[in-house]
Amino acid sequence: IDLRKYHPYQQEIKWTHEHMDDYLRRYLSAGITSVIDVGATFNFLSQRDSFRNKVMPQVYMTGPLLTTYVPSVYKGLDKESPFIEMSSEQATRQGVKDQLPYKPDFIKIWYIVQGPNKDSSARKSLPLVQAAIDEAHKNNLRVAVHATEKISAQLAVEAGADFLVHSIDDPVDDQFVQLLKKKGTALCPTLIVGGGYGKTFGRRYKFTSDELQLSNPTNVASILDFPWPDTAIARRYMKASSGPVAEARERTADSILASNLKKLIDGGVIIAAGTDAGNIGTQHAGSYFPELKAMQDAGCSNWEILQAATINGAKALGKQDQWGSISKQKSADMVLLNANPIVSLANWRNIDVVFSRGIMIKPDTLVRNTPEMLAQQQLNAYNAHDLEAFLAPYADDVEIYDFPGKLTAKGKDEMRKNYQFITRTPGLYCRLLNRIVQGNMVIDHEEIYSEGRNPFTGVAIYIMEKGKISKVYFPE
Repeated sequence: IDLRKYHPYQQEIKWTHEHMDDYLRRYLSAGITSVIDVGATFNFLSQRDSFRNKVMPQVYMTGPLLTTYVPSVYKGLDKESPFIEMSSEQATRQGVKDQLPYKPDFIKIWYIVQGPNKDSSARKSLPLVQAAIDEAHKNNLRVAVHATEKISAQLAVEAGADFLVHSIDDPVDDQFVQLLKKKGTALCPTLIVGGGYGKTFGRRYKFTSDELQLSNPTNVASILDFPWPDTAIARRYMKASSGPVAEARERTADSILASNLKKLIDGGVIIAAGTDAGNIGTQHAGSYFPELKAMQDAGCSNWEILQAATINGAKALGKQDQWGSISKQKSADMVLLNANPIVSLANWRNIDVVFSRGIMIKPDTLVRNTPEMLAQQQLNAYNAHDLEAFLAPYADDVEIYDFPGKLTAKGKDEMRKNYQFITRTPGLYCRLLNRIVQGNMVIDHEEIYSEGRNPFTGVAIYIMEKGKISKVYFPE
């Protein structure tokens, strides 16, 4: 969906560079001590190095994706380009060599198969894929491959791919399972990423409380605010993603992915847990636990999920001797829980402390929410109709006033009683029209919608103290 006239790509990339620190803090606060970025740019590789000596997750990153297909909107972006075109075997090998000065942790191939004949298309690109894998291995770099058709995934693994970053769209057979097991190829199932598109465009996305609290509020808002800012463009996507046919198609795709995962893990294939966060509807940090729940729903045991979330991620990059389990000489990246993770996935969120490179951190000290982030976080939860997530950014002794100074409510308990309508009002949505941030004060001009009523506008003034919303004023 092209919204560059509202938010230019250069502005988007600049924002992402500026918020890399925030993303990584959110990951670590969720107990995620290592992050594998399977698609970056030269500039992001340079930025990766700035986090190496900070209390952050360990970051393992590729450079631009090697691909036979470069979407036109991504051409001419120089060091911010996410793609390098494999126009010939020589150009492909050079594409690997061009990344070497930036010291990528691995090489990534975007093995896109186009046209009606998938087999023919995949085989046509195979020499380029083989050249990329050979050149990467010559330089002691492992290779991750995006290949979502059975034929392209099979050819990539036979050519020496070390890591498939997705499962495939087709049902797997015993031959495919045995191929991956024999080759020692790791696979990341990414069960929820595809559905994130359909649920967003079909306006069916339901955020979990974890997503609302762990994810960057600006990213969450971009999903909740759809179909804004361009309702005309949005309608085309909504039409294709709404209704019984679209939902049935999504359920079929989810069923195939779940069945594939169970067959792969039962067959002894190395399964690494991951989300492909950054795609539409898949939030950084916040999407991790919905992904684990989807793995459980597919039939994986909690122990298998724990392996997928720890040692198998390290195996995908060939780093199992450095991290992924607790033993001497390995990096001291650990999570201390207050409850047994094998008993329940919910216990994974019951974190006491996180260790990053041996440094002990309380998870609630990591994320540095600005006043604007706090205001946006509660607005997101309001629009998601999640009362407890809405209350989370507020101080326990928060005060609510009619402007200029008439106290109308005090404390979260009273707020909880007064805001029950959030969960009960059909079609409730608050659109942000304008925002002014001055120090610890945020002033929002809002337009509120609900079913059966005309929209109305209002202003809310938020005062932040000690990392929480302490006072709210509502002018007449």
